[in-house]
Amino acid sequence: MWRLDRSNSGDLIEMLRPHARDPDWDTAHVGEGWRPLVEECHERLAAVLPDYELLAIKQKEGILAYQAFPRPWREGRHSWTRQESRDLGMITSDAHIRSESTCEWCGSPASLREWRSHVLTLCEACDSRFPDPPVPRAGR
Repeated sequence: MWRLDRSNSGDLIEMLRPHARDPDWDTAHVGEGWRPLVEECHERLAAVLPDYELLAIKQKEGILAYQAFPRPWREGRHSWTRQESRDLGMITSDAHIRSESTCEWCGSPASLREWRSHVLTLCEACDSRFPDPPVPRAGR
């Protein structure tokens, strides 16, 4: 499985973890090629919304889904302003849009590979290197 975790992205996970709703959160379920998008999205969110709450970072239908609230959600209470919600949406949308043309595995220019059993955004090299489902071939 391709993901960002302590073994390959320890510094990034430590930056993200204080924002995570789940105190045991330690994995972004996206490939290493999207690490710069995840890092930039976090930095932009933290600059505008220092208390933002991270729910999940994952690949959904071949596109980066950076799921967060502008600040921690409290049941029965509206916890953020419309402007904070718009700011969060603009920042996470930018990462979402950029992921549509960035290889999830290596970061090169890419396109959506809808023919695969798992829809992925991959460059030509990664698309031909990995079979469907995406498991690395021996010797490559």
